[in-house]
Amino acid sequence: MKSTVKKVFLDISEEENWLNEQGEQGKMLIGYSNGIYEFEDVSPAKFQYKIDIPKYIGTNKKEYFKFLEQTGISVVKEYAGRVYLRKNKADGELELYTETKEVNNQMKKRYSFFISVGVSQFVFGVFLFIQMFNYIDEKSAPFWILLVFGLGFMISGIIFFITGICKQRKNLNSDVDRDIWE
Repeated sequence: MKSTVKKVFLDISEEENWLNEQGEQGKMLIGYSNGIYEFEDVSPAKFQYKIDIPKYIGTNKKEYFKFLEQTGISVVKEYAGRVYLRKNKADGELELYTETKEVNNQMKKRYSFFISVGVSQFVFGVFLFIQMFNYIDEKSAPFWILLVFGLGFMISGIIFFITGICKQRKNLNSDVDRDIWE
């Protein structure tokens, strides 16, 4: 039986955890687009999911996907630079990256979204704030609109930027972990 779920995630790790919960319930992801997940109920089978942000393009990406298929990992969907991967739990663990450096690179890619949104919102807020000075003598509606929205964008930009930095630092393996991995 097929089902669709509408859900939006800002954090890729939270999305991956939610997908794995669905996989534990025997739901096989068969499609994704714009926050709409398509599942097929195939219980008692259980699935594991990973969201990858590959660094490959062109023929290298095709070779990477072929390699994944050979290892028993199915490419469900490629969307917005992310690749949704699935593996039957009976076939073993779904591990993409075992080196600490690669794991850290993936974490940086996952949370760079927060940082880029934060920087762009802050810059847009500064632009609106600068435009506000054209109306400073009149103190009319455009002045107040630009002031409110400019400050709002700058504040939200700072929040997104700090959130991205904090999430990256939290999820990167520490020096102690590096000693264990190496």
